[in-house]
Amino acid sequence: MSTTLKQAVADYPNALTEADERLLRVLLANPTESAFLSAAEISRRAGVHQASAVRLAQKLGFEGYPELREALRADVVRASEPAERVRKRLGQMENDILGQLVSSEAQALLDLPRHVTQGQLEAAAELLIGAGRVYLFGRGHSTALVDLVDRRLRRSGFDTRPLPYEGRDLAEHLLTLREDDVVLAFAFHRTPPGLLPLLEHAARVGAATLVVSDLVGPLLRPQPTLLLAAPRGEEAEFQTLSVPMALLNALVLTIARLDDDRSLQALERLADLIERFTDDRGNGSDPEGGTP
Repeated sequence: MSTTLKQAVADYPNALTEADERLLRVLLANPTESAFLSAAEISRRAGVHQASAVRLAQKLGFEGYPELREALRADVVRASEPAERVRKRLGQMENDILGQLVSSEAQALLDLPRHVTQGQLEAAAELLIGAGRVYLFGRGHSTALVDLVDRRLRRSGFDTRPLPYEGRDLAEHLLTLREDDVVLAFAFHRTPPGLLPLLEHAARVGAATLVVSDLVGPLLRPQPTLLLAAPRGEEAEFQTLSVPMALLNALVLTIARLDDDRSLQALERLADLIERFTDDRGNGSDPEGGTP
């Protein structure tokens, strides 16, 4: 089969079992190594029965596990990952925390364009440019990304609606979600509470969904309208938000290139407003005249 493993997972229409998700995390966390391991070893690392690997392969449309592994090997050959060299280097820097972190993050950033193409960024940018309102959803560490993209998009003239709520409050703030709106959500390591019903509700009302994620992205059910998924380093390593932050910055710049000067005009209006407020010395403005 010419289908890639990631594509096969994305195309699978039904929910994945817990065993499926464990296996896929192992396979996608380090495809260079996983592509040469047996079904027994992959299952052992995932903590599931060996038969689960065979069932997963057949479930995704492969004749058996060897064919799934061949699809993963083809991905590795195309990607030409230098992950093994990075791991060896980090192994020599065990006492250098800063150096180890910088090396790991630098490699993850260098790998980013292999997982998210400029074409995918442009599709995401067009989705947001055409949005009536942009609802923002994140949990845990992802709230920092919600704050970042909220400020960036708002400064570019977008009507943004952060969703820092759960349960009943989240439901109330989604009551007015319309078909011309877009939900931009973040999911890392595991599916955050509230995301799946949010995706389901958006699909019911006809609103588009854009999810920025890592290895958990292909496992989401239902799948979003667009998925921008890239690893943030090795699954077992300490991971930060450098990769999704870089992705968001690239997305904002792509929007500015495609939106017929809408972003630039909004930034010019903002600069004028900032000047008006900071020049108002009598109303508690910044005495130095600085900008936010």
